[in-house]
Amino acid sequence: MTTAQLHTMGLHPKAMFSGMVHAPATLARRMARRYEFRKAFIPLLAERDQILNDIGYQRYDILRALRLPLNEDAMDYIECKRLTRPTEESQTRLTRKI
Repeated sequence: MTTAQLHTMGLHPKAMFSGMVHAPATLARRMARRYEFRKAFIPLLAERDQILNDIGYQRYDILRALRLPLNEDAMDYIECKRLTRPTEESQTRLTRKI
Protein backbone atom coordinates (compact mmCIF):
# COMPACT_ATOMS: atom_id res chain seq x y z
CA MET A 1 0.00 0.00 0.00
CA THR A 2 1.39 3.38 -0.93
CA THR A 3 1.76 6.35 1.40
CA ALA A 4 -0.88 8.25 -0.61
CA GLN A 5 -3.36 5.38 -0.15
CA LEU A 6 -2.67 5.35 3.58
CA HIS A 7 -3.29 9.09 3.83
CA THR A 8 -6.51 8.72 1.82
CA MET A 9 -7.71 6.14 4.32
CA GLY A 10 -6.80 8.48 7.19
CA LEU A 11 -3.84 6.37 8.30
CA HIS A 12 -0.45 7.84 8.86
CA PRO A 13 2.49 5.56 7.93
CA LYS A 14 4.47 6.49 11.07
CA ALA A 15 1.47 5.73 13.26
CA MET A 16 1.09 2.32 11.65
CA PHE A 17 4.77 1.57 12.17
CA SER A 18 4.48 2.69 15.79
CA GLY A 19 1.62 0.23 16.28
CA MET A 20 3.71 -2.59 14.85
CA VAL A 21 6.55 -1.74 17.23
CA HIS A 22 4.26 -1.82 20.26
CA ALA A 23 2.56 -5.08 19.24
CA PRO A 24 5.38 -7.34 20.53
CA ALA A 25 5.34 -5.51 23.89
CA THR A 26 1.59 -6.03 24.15
CA LEU A 27 1.99 -9.70 23.30
CA ALA A 28 4.73 -10.01 25.90
CA ARG A 29 2.46 -8.44 28.56
CA ARG A 30 -0.32 -10.86 27.66
CA MET A 31 2.03 -13.82 27.88
CA ALA A 32 3.34 -12.60 31.24
CA ARG A 33 -0.21 -12.22 32.52
CA ARG A 34 -1.10 -15.75 31.37
CA TYR A 35 2.03 -17.08 33.08
CA GLU A 36 1.09 -15.30 36.32
CA PHE A 37 -2.39 -16.79 36.14
CA ARG A 38 -1.05 -20.30 35.60
CA LYS A 39 1.46 -19.90 38.40
CA ALA A 40 -1.30 -18.82 40.80
CA PHE A 41 -4.18 -21.07 39.78
CA ILE A 42 -2.78 -24.41 38.63
CA PRO A 43 -1.82 -25.37 42.20
CA LEU A 44 -5.42 -24.66 43.27
CA LEU A 45 -6.61 -27.49 41.03
CA ALA A 46 -5.02 -29.93 43.49
CA GLU A 47 -7.36 -28.68 46.24
CA ARG A 48 -10.76 -30.15 47.06
CA ASP A 49 -13.87 -28.52 45.61
CA GLN A 50 -14.99 -27.42 49.10
CA ILE A 51 -11.78 -25.44 49.58
CA LEU A 52 -12.17 -23.83 46.16
CA ASN A 53 -15.76 -22.90 47.03
CA ASP A 54 -14.61 -21.42 50.34
CA ILE A 55 -12.28 -19.02 48.54
CA GLY A 56 -14.90 -18.23 45.91
CA TYR A 57 -13.76 -20.26 42.91
CA GLN A 58 -15.07 -23.29 41.09
CA ARG A 59 -12.91 -25.88 39.39
CA TYR A 60 -14.81 -25.49 36.10
CA ASP A 61 -14.13 -21.73 36.01
CA ILE A 62 -10.42 -22.24 36.61
CA LEU A 63 -10.19 -24.89 33.88
CA ARG A 64 -12.17 -22.66 31.49
CA ALA A 65 -9.90 -19.68 32.24
CA LEU A 66 -6.82 -21.79 31.52
CA ARG A 67 -8.22 -22.59 28.07
CA LEU A 68 -9.05 -19.01 27.10
CA PRO A 69 -7.35 -17.62 24.00
CA LEU A 70 -4.41 -15.30 24.49
CA ASN A 71 -6.42 -12.20 23.62
CA GLU A 72 -8.73 -12.76 26.62
CA ASP A 73 -7.49 -12.03 30.13
CA ALA A 74 -7.91 -15.13 32.29
CA MET A 75 -7.52 -13.14 35.52
CA ASP A 76 -10.38 -10.83 34.54
CA TYR A 77 -12.52 -13.82 33.55
CA ILE A 78 -12.00 -15.72 36.80
CA GLU A 79 -12.56 -12.64 38.96
CA CYS A 80 -15.73 -11.76 37.08
CA LYS A 81 -17.03 -15.29 37.64
CA ARG A 82 -16.10 -15.18 41.32
CA LEU A 83 -17.72 -11.80 41.92
CA THR A 84 -20.96 -12.63 40.10
CA ARG A 85 -21.45 -15.98 41.85
CA PRO A 86 -24.02 -15.78 44.64
CA THR A 87 -22.48 -16.07 48.09
CA GLU A 88 -23.72 -18.36 50.82
CA GLU A 89 -25.02 -15.31 52.70
CA SER A 90 -27.04 -14.09 49.73
CA GLN A 91 -28.43 -17.60 49.20
CA THR A 92 -29.52 -17.70 52.84
CA ARG A 93 -31.29 -14.36 52.46
CA LEU A 94 -33.10 -15.62 49.35
CA THR A 95 -34.32 -18.83 50.97
CA ARG A 96 -35.15 -17.44 54.43
CA LYS A 97 -38.85 -17.01 55.08
CA ILE A 98 -39.98 -13.63 56.25
